[in-house]
Amino acid sequence: MNTYPVESQYDLLAEHGVGPEFQAQWVDIENPHEVARRLQVASDTIVTCDLQAAVRSCSPSSEMRQVWISSLAPGWSHILRLSGSLPSPVELSLDGRRVFEITYFALIGEVDPPFYAHDGVLDVEFLAEDEYSAHCADLRFNDRTPLPEVLEQYLIVLGRITGRFLDRGWISSQGLFAGIP
Repeated sequence: MNTYPVESQYDLLAEHGVGPEFQAQWVDIENPHEVARRLQVASDTIVTCDLQAAVRSCSPSSEMRQVWISSLAPGWSHILRLSGSLPSPVELSLDGRRVFEITYFALIGEVDPPFYAHDGVLDVEFLAEDEYSAHCADLRFNDRTPLPEVLEQYLIVLGRITGRFLDRGWISSQGLFAGIP
């Protein structure tokens, strides 16, 4: 049976300052520090904080890519883009790792279907594969579905895959605010 989050993923993000642009990656590496190491983040530049502190600390005019890396579920970390661009999911997936990515830009009316990379190979049609199709079989949307609802459904799929939806506990957890070179 497919599960649903306790509250709207979209509304939760908006309430906590993750506005009309949302880009995130779900990485099957449990330790956020290992994710930061793979991204070549200098350890002396990492600030441990919750999401709201990371959003407040972010400088939108910074030329550096700024992210908040957090633990999400057993075996999974989450990377939330705060400024700049996300790291390459293909490179992050090397050595047998899986990376899922969602991109949503409300101001230009765009939400991309989730990307999936595994061991250096990108697959944009992964939701049709048997391993993942069950996670979205009960979700329905079409060209007339409002973009926030499309994003919501993609977030539900990734919550089902990883075993945890975005929630208030995740929002208040300690993650790593970091700049990616």
